[in-house]
Amino acid sequence: MGVRGAVFLGLTLSILHGVLCGDLEVQYPVSGICALKGSSVFIPCTYVYPNNARVTERKWFKNGNANAYDNVKYIYHSGGISLDTDYTGRVEYIGPDKNCTLKVRDLRSTDIGWYFFRIIIDRSPNAFTRVPGVHLNITDQPLKVTMMSTGSDEIILGDNVTLTCNTQSCSPNQTEFTWFKDGRPTYNTTSNPLSFNNVSYEHFGNYSCASKDNTSVQSPQITLDVKYAPKNTSVSVSPSGEIVEGSSVTLTCSSNANPPVQNYTWFKTNGAAVWEKGSGQSFTITEISSGDSGQYYCEAQNKHGAHNSTAVSVTVAGKLNLALILSVSGTVLFLSIVAVVVVIVVNRRKPGPSGEKTDTGTQGAAEIFFENTAISQTLGGEKGPSVAAPEEDLNYAAIHFQAKTPVGNGSTKPEEDDPSVIYSAVKGQS
Repeated sequence: MGVRGAVFLGLTLSILHGVLCGDLEVQYPVSGICALKGSSVFIPCTYVYPNNARVTERKWFKNGNANAYDNVKYIYHSGGISLDTDYTGRVEYIGPDKNCTLKVRDLRSTDIGWYFFRIIIDRSPNAFTRVPGVHLNITDQPLKVTMMSTGSDEIILGDNVTLTCNTQSCSPNQTEFTWFKDGRPTYNTTSNPLSFNNVSYEHFGNYSCASKDNTSVQSPQITLDVKYAPKNTSVSVSPSGEIVEGSSVTLTCSSNANPPVQNYTWFKTNGAAVWEKGSGQSFTITEISSGDSGQYYCEAQNKHGAHNSTAVSVTVAGKLNLALILSVSGTVLFLSIVAVVVVIVVNRRKPGPSGEKTDTGTQGAAEIFFENTAISQTLGGEKGPSVAAPEEDLNYAAIHFQAKTPVGNGSTKPEEDDPSVIYSAVKGQS
C-alpha cells in the first residue's frame, strides 16, 4: 500500500466517524510528520459536514493563531484568495470532496511549522478549524534502511520481512520513495516501509531507498539474505554420448542453496533397490563395466534441508561392439580388393585385335603357323623387277604341337588331325 493508499484508509475512517455524528468536523490522522529536505510530503486531512449543507470555502494556512483567521496568508485557498507566494507552484490540493489532503513539493527549511485546515459551509455553525494542526519537520540527514523479520536472527524462506527507510532522527512515512534492488529501481511501490510477506529466495539482494523526487541521493545498501534449503538439484554426465566399457565417467551434482550445499551423496537405483555409491559434488567411475549400468541421482543437503535430483541413466556398451565394427570394416575392405583383382583379370582375358583367342589351359593345343615365302633373284646383280623363278618340286610340311588327352585308363590318346592346320610351302632354290 502506497502513501496515498494509507492516507485514504485513515481518512475514510475519520469521515465515517464524522458522518455518524452529523458534525462539522476536520480530522488529521497524524499530528507530526517528518520529511526530507528537497522531497515531497503529504499532509493527510479529512472533513465532514451536515448533509443539507454546502461547502463554500476550503483553505490551508501555516502557523499563526488558529482562532485568528483575518490577515493571514494561505498556502491553499479554494477561491485563490490571499495566497502565500512562497508556496506558489509547490502545493497541490488532493481532494476530492471530504478529502482535504495537501501535498507540498520541494521542501525547504522554512516549511517547518504547524499546518491547519479550515472549512466554511453555508449554514451555522458555518466554519471549523481543527486545533492543534499537523506539525511538519524537515531534515537533511542521510537516509538508511532498517530491516525487521518475524523469524529468528536469520531470515528463513517463508518469513515476513519489513524494510523501512529512515533518517537518524525520524521516519519520513509521508514521503514517497523509490526502492532499489542491486542498484536498479524495483517494485512498483512508493510506500515506506516496504514489506515482504512469505519472503522467497527470489527476494535475496541488496536494497536501498531514495526520495522519489531525488533518486540520485540513495541510502547505503542493506542485504536481504534469505536462507533456504537446496533446490533445483540436477546431475550432468561427462563425457556425454555412448559410454564404452573400460572408460571413465564423471557425474556432477549442481544445486541452488543458501548457505551453499554442505554435503552431496550419490545413489544408484535398479528397480526398487537403492545403493549409496559415494559422496562429494563429483562422482567418478573408472574402468566402467556393464555392471555399473543403472540409474544414478544425488542428494544435496545444508542445515535447512535436503533435495534430490532426478535420476539419470548410465548405460555401458561392451567392447564387443567395437570389435564388431572393426571386423565389418575389414571385411568390406577385403571384398573391395578382391573385386579390383577380378576386374583386372577379366580385362586381360578379352580377345586381341585379330579376333584370335589365347588359351593358356593345359588341354589346349599350341599351334605355329607359317606363310608361303617367295625367294627372288635379280639378274646381273642389278635391281629390277622381280621375276619369279620356275617352280620346282614343293615339299609341304605341317608342324603341329598338341597336348595329349588322357583316356579313362590313364593312358593318352592322340587326337585326330585337326582340319584347321595350315600348311606352308617352302621352296628351295639353287
